[in-house]
Amino acid sequence: MTNSSLTRIAVLLLTALTLAPALHASTNDGTRIQLNALPSYVDRVFVPVVPRTENTLQIATLAAENVIAAPKGFDVRVRNGVIVAYSDGGDAAGYAKVRMGGREVTLTLVTVVPYQSMQNGTLDGYRVGEYNAVPLKGLAQYERPKGFIRLSDVNDDLWVSNRYRMRDFQCKLDGSTKYLIVRTDALVKLEILQHELETMHGLRFDKFTIMSGYRTPYYNSKIGNETSYSRHLYGDAMDIYIDQNRDGKMDDVNRDGRIDTADARFLLRVAEKIDESDEWSWLKGGAGVYHANAAHGPYIHVDARGYVARWGATEEPASGTRGSRAVAARR
Repeated sequence: MTNSSLTRIAVLLLTALTLAPALHASTNDGTRIQLNALPSYVDRVFVPVVPRTENTLQIATLAAENVIAAPKGFDVRVRNGVIVAYSDGGDAAGYAKVRMGGREVTLTLVTVVPYQSMQNGTLDGYRVGEYNAVPLKGLAQYERPKGFIRLSDVNDDLWVSNRYRMRDFQCKLDGSTKYLIVRTDALVKLEILQHELETMHGLRFDKFTIMSGYRTPYYNSKIGNETSYSRHLYGDAMDIYIDQNRDGKMDDVNRDGRIDTADARFLLRVAEKIDESDEWSWLKGGAGVYHANAAHGPYIHVDARGYVARWGATEEPASGTRGSRAVAARR
């Protein structure tokens, strides 16, 4: 073989690598979403995609079979029953259709801005703050996030689960540009909780009102929270209540003719049954009950941190008292 032939082969190989970066991207920095199951009544799964690296979705009970369609800006494939997604960057976002375990599932794909893009705790002038370098108790769910979703006109209206849109979880910290994190397992748990309330308790409502979803570390500190390990910082915590009549406060969900902390405890008991169930205990997490005050009505906090924690007014009070039960490292 001549030198010129070898040169041509080298050029062709270099061109192939340049044109197909997704095939050769690093597999260390992408998102790894692993779900033990997906409820039959949930057909939409959120997949944040770190650009220029491999991102995967695996559902233990639903092996991926094939990709039906993928949105512009994404390369979506199936490998050994796992969904593999790539993006070259930018603000690419959209819906992919795949078959998994004989079901058609919609994947909401959104490109994230890598954590390493943050400078001095800010992204595009938006105050994020810093995450702890050392995970709480060494747990993976407390590792620094892979990246942040830039909220934009392209993606804020996207459905991230059957009932919720991206904008429902945004931080209350204002800015011309906003960033957030949403975790897929928390979205699944939220859908299960609503399904249980509807099917087992006869409650009919469009969706939970989310008082607080994602919080940046900066905003969490600004509003007076001392813990730097709040699950709100990691995108799987939600402060919620039911407000189907749109009056700005909790509905009488336990049907006792009053709107008070007992309604929040009613929601808590249903959430606890999910945490304790054989089928969904892998979604277990923290939960807290909060009394009404001048600023808001009663509500509950739920998350999917991976271990049980309880705090606030979770117990029925003795006569003349306001019952509470606290757990360290809450919220």
